[in-house]
Amino acid sequence: DFNLGLFDLFFSPFFSRGPPSEGIPNGPLWEWYYHSHMHHWASFVGIVYAVNYPITSLLLEKVESLSEQQIILAKGTVSVSLLLALAMWASGPFATPRFAFDSTHSYFAFLPILSFVYFRNATGYLRQHHLVALKTIGKYSLEIFLFHHYFFLADDGVSMLVLMPGYPKVNVIISIILLLIVARTVHNLTTILCGMMFPMDDDTKCIRSLATFTVCGLAFYCLAFALDSLSLTGETTVMIGILVLGLISYHTIMDRTWAEYKNAGRQLSSGVSEEETPTARASPPIIGTMVILVLGTTWHILSFAGATGGNIPLPRTCEAYVNEGIWAPVSPCNEFQRGVDTRDLLVGGYYRNCEDGATMHWGWRDTRPNLNCRFHSRGAEEMQKRLSHRKIVFIGDLTVRSLYHALCRLLGDTSAGKFDARVADHADISKGIGNIRLEYKWAPLAFDQVSKMKDIRTKGNNGQKLPDLLVVGGGALDRLHVWATDEDQESHKVAVQKLSKELDFASAPTVWCTPTTVNTPALGNDEKRNQMNEMAISEIRKMYADLDVEESADFVLDGPSYSRGRVAESYDGVLYPRNVYDAGIQIVVNSFDWLLPTADSEDSLIDPPSPGSLSNPFLGLMMACFGMIGLFFFDGYLGFSYLSSLFVRRNDSRKRQQHQYPQASLISIVMPNDLYDEAFVPYHHRLKLPSHQSRAASGLFTSQGRQKKSDENAPQRAMQDSDILSLLDNDSLLGGSARSISRRSVGR
Repeated sequence: DFNLGLFDLFFSPFFSRGPPSEGIPNGPLWEWYYHSHMHHWASFVGIVYAVNYPITSLLLEKVESLSEQQIILAKGTVSVSLLLALAMWASGPFATPRFAFDSTHSYFAFLPILSFVYFRNATGYLRQHHLVALKTIGKYSLEIFLFHHYFFLADDGVSMLVLMPGYPKVNVIISIILLLIVARTVHNLTTILCGMMFPMDDDTKCIRSLATFTVCGLAFYCLAFALDSLSLTGETTVMIGILVLGLISYHTIMDRTWAEYKNAGRQLSSGVSEEETPTARASPPIIGTMVILVLGTTWHILSFAGATGGNIPLPRTCEAYVNEGIWAPVSPCNEFQRGVDTRDLLVGGYYRNCEDGATMHWGWRDTRPNLNCRFHSRGAEEMQKRLSHRKIVFIGDLTVRSLYHALCRLLGDTSAGKFDARVADHADISKGIGNIRLEYKWAPLAFDQVSKMKDIRTKGNNGQKLPDLLVVGGGALDRLHVWATDEDQESHKVAVQKLSKELDFASAPTVWCTPTTVNTPALGNDEKRNQMNEMAISEIRKMYADLDVEESADFVLDGPSYSRGRVAESYDGVLYPRNVYDAGIQIVVNSFDWLLPTADSEDSLIDPPSPGSLSNPFLGLMMACFGMIGLFFFDGYLGFSYLSSLFVRRNDSRKRQQHQYPQASLISIVMPNDLYDEAFVPYHHRLKLPSHQSRAASGLFTSQGRQKKSDENAPQRAMQDSDILSLLDNDSLLGGSARSISRRSVGR
């Protein structure tokens, strides 16, 4: 709450400031500060409520023993106050942008939580009904909070953990079941170990165990730091470390607790052995080792079945499968078909609205799970990060230009590729999208493509920035314009051979785009139908492959693969609708996983925000005041409970006479601070703690434990009993059942 630099001082040795990575764009230290700041008051508010729980519970019983009118007035006052506070929060901090909301979340989060607790327990009917499932989840809430990231998220929280590829709902169900099983197991184990290592009646052992755990924790941290520094944090090292440290921990705990266990067992059964047998000592470590090995083997099998930690980068071996796909009609209204398309083609799962009719979408064919070739459609945000500070140059004919526009659309320029008569069809194009530079160079023939690539290489030698990726394509117009004579064909072959060499010696990764499938009937004239029909273009593709063009390129985008199912939609025989080229560019950007691996960009040089920048002294003081009210005025609702006492009061004449007040006093019967003694005396007796001495003028209802005092306190007890009887005689304040119960309590 006050930026004194203490966070930096304490945590900078454990968390670095950078470099940024996926999921933590501002570095580990800021990420830890950001999340810890969001919840740094939560524990304190929970402690205040837990400390005051007996008083809060007793206060509710007192309120519900009043008349119907006073119950409505008391509960209504608190309810309206909480609702007004919630309305102010919802219209104020809750409605602010995300970063502003996160910065104030820790100071206002108690409002919706305490409101839910109050309204959930507002009446006896609500308290008598509950869901067992939610009760169980609440019992293991700490363990669920600690482990849920590991069962649902991967890639530093960027993607979902995939256990059953293609079955997202089944995957979520399995993750929830595993999470609950692990949470229950860990809860039971920690409860048992806590009782063994930190017994309530042995302070010496508690201190010794605490020191042991502290030393072990520091030793484990130093070991992990050393392994990380030596780059030995692989799966094998981690598994061996778990086994070794588990065995050491087991033997340490057994050595410290075996004697007590043996003595306790001897008292319960005469058949307990005096000494620990080798079988009893060795069985738990062996079973634990087997469990770990089974879990590791299971995960290994699941990985071969396609289980992944999210969207992992595609390996280069996926190049052989990235062009294999089909166009599938996806019906948003058919859940079954959408599920099939999602599993088999990785499309269809992103629909949210049901529309009339099916739409065609490109999807990849399913591959063997162990190949880890999970192709998927890339989004604008992902590609903007991937191509940040990069330059991509497209060289080729109209098909390549359409792919250029498709990449622009993918990066967020929705106007790219629209018909515009003011733009020449055969002109170069250059544009920047953020810090990404995209260029298109018109080169319809193989000779033109060679010339453009030489020009780029020359400019690079002169100090200009070279492209990070070259996308080159052509062949269809060569078949139309330089194929009429044998001399033209020979000249074209020479140009293709030069093109192959240019691709081979290019300074950047290269993508070669083969011509798409030709819709021969749609060609505009007889010359095109004779020279550019699909059979002729297939010969061109074969010739380019034979002359090592495809071998020289780093990746080949196969035109027929993504256009074959849409041939009838080619309006001029060559060009296709825009979404066909969107599919083609999706094939290309999937290949970026091995063509353009993620590299440190200029963004990594930007200083992250400084820890402490979210501090707010004013709101921190506000929370401190609320906390002090809860602690020193014994109110789990941080002062809201006192609002009911402003309206629910009575004129107590008997109280006035006994204390000789000069005027009639209005005595509140729902003040939390007046219930302190009565609420905690039963706990003192249950835990065999010294009884708390009651205060003379506080507490209108006395508990049974306070009746057993010495004779010198008899006059004081008589005065308090008289006060209780004065209340019990007033039917306007207490119902008959509550009065009879209290009479029996006082009588005893």
